[in-house]
Amino acid sequence: MPRGSLFYKSLDAAALRSHIEAVEDQDALRKLLPGLGLVAFVGNGAVLPRKSGVDDRPMTKKDSTNLVTFQSPASMEVTLTLPHAGEVTGMGIQKGVTLIVGGGFHGKSTLLQALQLGIYNKVPGDGREYVVCDPQAVKIRAEDGRSVKSTDISPFINNLPFGKQTKQFTTGDASGSTSQAANIVEALEIGCTTLLVDEDTCATNFMIRDEKMKALVAPDKEPITAFVCKVRSLLEEQGVSTVLVVGGSGDFFSVADSVIMMDEYVAKDVTERAREIGQKSAAPSQAAFGKVARRRLQANGLAADGKVAARNLRCIQYGETEVELSCVEQLVEISQACNVPNS
Repeated sequence: MPRGSLFYKSLDAAALRSHIEAVEDQDALRKLLPGLGLVAFVGNGAVLPRKSGVDDRPMTKKDSTNLVTFQSPASMEVTLTLPHAGEVTGMGIQKGVTLIVGGGFHGKSTLLQALQLGIYNKVPGDGREYVVCDPQAVKIRAEDGRSVKSTDISPFINNLPFGKQTKQFTTGDASGSTSQAANIVEALEIGCTTLLVDEDTCATNFMIRDEKMKALVAPDKEPITAFVCKVRSLLEEQGVSTVLVVGGSGDFFSVADSVIMMDEYVAKDVTERAREIGQKSAAPSQAAFGKVARRRLQANGLAADGKVAARNLRCIQYGETEVELSCVEQLVEISQACNVPNS
């Protein structure tokens, strides 16, 4: 067995070279992003849809005659030169606030899912070999019921009932909004520079608050500062970009730098049209983001009393505690889950 898998002469030399060149090209492509002011790149011809929700292989024409490969809008197209593939053309997503809009089932989440895995290199034939993202990008979502320990969520949540403080917020059962606030703050603490957010997996009251609700519930009775009111200051004060899938609220139009519409899996640049629509109503008030704490975990506080093991990709046994990883969407291999308790 070792001879068949570890010795060069036992391997398919052409396939091995193809794999190495694909990895080197993807590494090179990812390294080019900062110098071009980009947080992501999606190559023309990329196959973004997967065979199914439980099969990560690329969709083919046999699976669906309606398969559409990716093509960049002309206004967002960039051409990059890679060491092996040479010139590669595709859509460059600029640093800033980028919205991905469109009707249901038109490919918004499929594009974001490809981006969130753009932190990893793909094998040849995956279909997403030239879909890369800022390596410090983190997928953010609400996570009802998660534990939060001494986390400063005050950039988003203040003035809780009965004077409960939020600068060192602790709970064993976070709500949708507090969990999403904690997830963002924790990502910033470890150096995240791009947030990837899908409206479908967010807490609505964390994302937006419309004028009718503001009229009914007085500001001093609402502890949450909506994400739409912080997304610009997050960029301008912290240097953190956001790529956001949104289908139910136009409030983000007036704070966006770029707007991509997915129409039957075809990407269109609708930035100017979205900006015109956004100007017809009052823009969400923007608030300063606030400070981001830089906490350090104390190793002696993490000692497990009992067995430490990964049960599967989505669950870790840590002593008598089960740690759920089902909402950590960027984990893709069981080896990653195995490494978490040993880090």
